[in-house]
Amino acid sequence: MNMHARYRPYNLRWFNRVLRWCFGSYLRLFFRIKPIGTELFNGIKGPFVLIPNHQGILDPFMVGSYVPRPVYWVTSDGNMRSNLLKFLLRLVGSIPKSKVIPDLETVNWIVEVIRKRGGVVGIFAEGQASWDGHTLPLIPSTAKLLKLLKVPVVTAQLRGAYYSQPRWSWNQRRGIIEIEFSLLMDGAELKAASAEGILERLKAAMEYDEAQWLAEQALAFRSGRRARHLELALFLCPSCQSVATMRSFRNRFYCQNCGMVNRLGPDYLFKRVGSSEARFSTIREWNLWQESAYPALVRAAARNASKPIISDTGVMLFKGRKMNPLRLLRTGVMALYADRITLHTLSGTELSFPLADIEGAGVLKQQLFEFYFGKGLYQFRFPARNQSARKWLLAVQALKAAD
Repeated sequence: MNMHARYRPYNLRWFNRVLRWCFGSYLRLFFRIKPIGTELFNGIKGPFVLIPNHQGILDPFMVGSYVPRPVYWVTSDGNMRSNLLKFLLRLVGSIPKSKVIPDLETVNWIVEVIRKRGGVVGIFAEGQASWDGHTLPLIPSTAKLLKLLKVPVVTAQLRGAYYSQPRWSWNQRRGIIEIEFSLLMDGAELKAASAEGILERLKAAMEYDEAQWLAEQALAFRSGRRARHLELALFLCPSCQSVATMRSFRNRFYCQNCGMVNRLGPDYLFKRVGSSEARFSTIREWNLWQESAYPALVRAAARNASKPIISDTGVMLFKGRKMNPLRLLRTGVMALYADRITLHTLSGTELSFPLADIEGAGVLKQQLFEFYFGKGLYQFRFPARNQSARKWLLAVQALKAAD
């Protein structure tokens, strides 16, 4: 049965107020959030669309705590596959969105909230949280949706949120976060503009780089575990170009293969340790190099069709669809070849997924690798927190782009 057919987003005002007063107050105090431009909400009486940049899992709660009305956030249906999370996200009016699958029901819910309820819809136009603190490419269809709705568009730029709660980490760091609200366009401007023009204005408003912002601030992010699990984002060693050999310990980031060691400082700049060279200053610089170097390494390794390009052991494979709960299929060794992903189980059986038939590959949260194959969603879960799901995503993208 279609889980969407039984789901209907609603947002209880009393629960929203309690959430804003309790959890919102905690976030404001712990992260020392400074709001800018909240007075603009006094001039918007009707429905509007709220579009923040996306840095981490707490973004909607941080932004929503400064909006005087409940926000119906569009969220990945991957966050709603457990009954508990579905119940909680339903209470805050979450609108589920499936990757790849055309989801007219999601659009209908958005239209209903805007036109019939006169509410506020929150959309993360990047589609996912940033790995390096820089704005990701925006989903082009967002502009078409805004053109359809013809209501005011408010942007919220989060600054400091990536360094406070990076996507690749399970722990927070305390610095300062700024959230600046701005009116991008009103209904009349949207009606007169083209979808292409709307997208360009949205891109300009959303453009942001966390490393550049911090370089202009006299701030420090205090934590004894700043580098912990950074290997989920930066898995390629710049010294020996080994894949999946990077490891983290407290504020140290090192390669198990060649011994290179860097320290990640309170200013989020890499410092040399001993004789090791700090090849890059920022996470952003390292990531840009990795995104350029890694695809070439993958395609070179793919020339040997009989040998795995990358592999991980103890991986659990789950299957589901949309908001349906996932069920465990197999556990085994996951391997990537030039034309397929395989899972070789302890019983000797092998599941194979040809790359040509894989759609919507992505990383959910810190390290859940998933994609659609046929009509099913397959999710791979790794047993250790140092096993990067992102290396699988970028490798699959590199091979599919080469076809």
